[in-house]
Amino acid sequence: MRSYSFLSFTIRMVLLTSVGFLASCSDHASSEKSAMNEEPINEEIRYETIRVTASRPVSSLNLPGELESYYETDLYPRVSSYVKALHVDIGDQVRKGQVLVELEAPELTANLTEAYSKVKAAEAVFGASKATFLRVLRTSRTAGAISPVDLETSRTKAISDSLAVVAANAHYSSVQQLVSYLKITAPFAGVITDRRLSPGAFVGPGGQNGVPILKIKQLDRLRLRIAVPEAYLGDIRRGGTVKFSVRSFPNQTFAGHINRIANSVRPETRSELVEIDFENKGGRLKPGMFASAQLPVSASGEGSVYVPKSAVISTMDRTFVLKIDNGKAVRTTVQKGDEAVGQTQIFGDLKPGDIILKTASEDIDDGATVKTQLVN
Repeated sequence: MRSYSFLSFTIRMVLLTSVGFLASCSDHASSEKSAMNEEPINEEIRYETIRVTASRPVSSLNLPGELESYYETDLYPRVSSYVKALHVDIGDQVRKGQVLVELEAPELTANLTEAYSKVKAAEAVFGASKATFLRVLRTSRTAGAISPVDLETSRTKAISDSLAVVAANAHYSSVQQLVSYLKITAPFAGVITDRRLSPGAFVGPGGQNGVPILKIKQLDRLRLRIAVPEAYLGDIRRGGTVKFSVRSFPNQTFAGHINRIANSVRPETRSELVEIDFENKGGRLKPGMFASAQLPVSASGEGSVYVPKSAVISTMDRTFVLKIDNGKAVRTTVQKGDEAVGQTQIFGDLKPGDIILKTASEDIDDGATVKTQLVN
């Protein structure tokens, strides 16, 4: 009897424990489900906005440019000839007037000898006719000794022979000039940067006349050419100092002076060409190097506003920014001006203090409600 009562008590305890465990599990699951329903995930997108400013973003412009030799030229032959000797090669420093190339043309040498002989022959003929005219002139002083016709004939012959001497000398000088072209000299002091031909090559008309024999560049003086946007042309002054850097010397800054201004705006780029002179002492910088020039400009920008380039969208129909008005994105038509340092100058129904999207998107409809956050 006692064993039966003990068994019944044990069964009742097991059942109560199981029911309590199941009830707790059900309550835990119900609480998790209610928590998920009461705390929904916030998936709303917030767009970054900025406040439009009226001043130029920087007080100096970073403009790309290229270093060029102050003087550089290709050396071509001026007469048909053969390359006899090359006295210089790539990298050689040369002085003004130094003989760089010797050419040979036997026919020119023969022509020079022939022209010289014609000069001497003409001088001899003129000497004889002149002497004859002087004798006739002296004889004519005796009345009836020489007829006037003979005197005039003698005089005319002497004049004609003197002109023949002038013509012969002119021909000789022209041939002599051609012969002088057989020696190519340096037009200025510099360095040889290229050599295309070798001794024995035929050059001149009918030969390799399209290929220069040598290329020479001046290294001790360079010019840096930059294109300045139209909006900043009022800040350009002749003689102004401009600093620039090159990739070969990243930790150094070089300085030059504005020496030439084109005084003409290129319509395709709306910019003006400016040249900066640089005394290249030691020849550290080389022609052809790309440079980044810092051009000082005024920090004020009256009458215009500047926004990031990402805020402006250009389509086939128009160019616009997305202005935020009472929580709505309004497509506002603008016109683009100068672009520099990630900023774009714009004109339109926009004023300093207006709020626009920092990164505009065509996916946002005109008048769409957007959530925003100001980042500046």
